[in-house]
Amino acid sequence: LVSRYNRTSNIKRPHQSPSAMPHIIVKKTFKIKPSGFQVAAEKSFSIHGSAVNASIVICGWSGGAKPLVFQPDRYGHYSAQMNHEYQKYHEEDAVCAILDVMEILGWTFRFQYDSESSSAKVSGSSITSRELFIFSKMG
Repeated sequence: LVSRYNRTSNIKRPHQSPSAMPHIIVKKTFKIKPSGFQVAAEKSFSIHGSAVNASIVICGWSGGAKPLVFQPDRYGHYSAQMNHEYQKYHEEDAVCAILDVMEILGWTFRFQYDSESSSAKVSGSSITSRELFIFSKMG
């Protein structure tokens, strides 16, 4: 599926098997890894659920913002990394585009919640924040 924010795109309807569960989770992850005087931060989106079978492309708008391209990862989820320019100027646009596309495809936004975890290791500690958007199939 492709966001309507990309005016030259088509929307591919995902295939849903009869045994697919009627819920999808869109997860936005923000990971912070302090290392000495520097901090590495990365943000990404991933889509979870047995009804997911599509690619999403959400285009960047400003100079250095690279398009978000959702592709299957090694865990079987569709995920996309945001570069710094995308995070800085278009992160909220991406959330709106995902909400719009999910509605176009017949998914209703149910609720959103946040979660946070941290780990302390010899190699360095990290903090991971997650924002999860839960969708149910309409009708």
